[in-house]
Amino acid sequence: MPAVIRSRRVSWCVRLAGCAQLAIALGTAGCARVGPPARQKMPGQTVERVVVAMGTSLQIQVTAPTRMQALQASEAGLRAIEVVDARLSTWREDSELSRLNRALVGSSITLSGALLRDLATARRWSRATGGAFDPGIGALVDLYGLRTGGTWPSDQDVWACLPHCGMQELHVIRTSASRRMARLRIEEGGFGKGVGLDAAGRAVLAAGATAATFDFGGQVLSVGGRVGGDHNLADPRARDRAVVRVHLRHGSFATTANSERRLQAAGRDFGHILDPRTGRPAADFGSVTVFADSAFAADCLSTALFVMGPVAALVWAEQQDGIEALVLESTVAEMTGSEHALTQLTARMTSGLRDQVTALVPDITILQ
Repeated sequence: MPAVIRSRRVSWCVRLAGCAQLAIALGTAGCARVGPPARQKMPGQTVERVVVAMGTSLQIQVTAPTRMQALQASEAGLRAIEVVDARLSTWREDSELSRLNRALVGSSITLSGALLRDLATARRWSRATGGAFDPGIGALVDLYGLRTGGTWPSDQDVWACLPHCGMQELHVIRTSASRRMARLRIEEGGFGKGVGLDAAGRAVLAAGATAATFDFGGQVLSVGGRVGGDHNLADPRARDRAVVRVHLRHGSFATTANSERRLQAAGRDFGHILDPRTGRPAADFGSVTVFADSAFAADCLSTALFVMGPVAALVWAEQQDGIEALVLESTVAEMTGSEHALTQLTARMTSGLRDQVTALVPDITILQ
């Protein structure tokens, strides 16, 4: 039996409550997993740990030749996530990204190579998705009060806010960056967990692990030899109900949905995922799960594809190398005599997943 170690890093939980919860056209990767992955028998010793990191639960399963090596590798993975958190968290004032967000407009500040790479990758995915993913929307986050309970802004306020948003308003020259607009703020919510997972995966392998699986608030990364397993995805209407099972051989998957965090203001009920192109909440249809080699890509793209909508999401993903997507769409099936409508759930996916998805409940339709 693997050793199970449960620990809590209190400083992370207190300082960063909610860091990874904010998904604003940025992504909530964790709303889709129900139940633990099927365990894979690996040679060597396996250590399992449960900690709190970046404001959410992190489950780690590390296999190495010896128990001590597995423990040391798991510690290396945790330290890697701590480094990423210190660089990217906008919930702590001393992070490098927070210092950039506070810089005077036009003032150039020197950034670390790691943050420059993070921002360059985020910018690349923003361009590739036509702006459906864009972490430069801190002004919209403030406008909607997504960290303070929620408000509903007028159209005029949204239009006035949009010029202050977007990665194009961050000017980067070599190792320095400057903000072009006073309200521009970069939010890490849609890519921070992905960066942390990739760093942790590299760290555990470098420390001697032969394989590892991470479940970071629902976003999963598997690295090393002979890893992977079956993972249950949740009904976007009821998160505690598993509806499909997907086999993940390697890499990462992340899910975006509005079911976990909804807000109410001015008589409106709306989701927390914003469309950076319009400044309004993205249409709520269910959930999108993205499978990619890197956790960074899965994190960014699960949000982008949710913003695109179910049809455009699958068309876009089908055209990308190394990217697969699964859409769970809830639609109105029929109207009853009551005030409630009955809904039906449909699963659609890109071609690379068609032999990897199994229905777990009778009331879901899987379209191949």
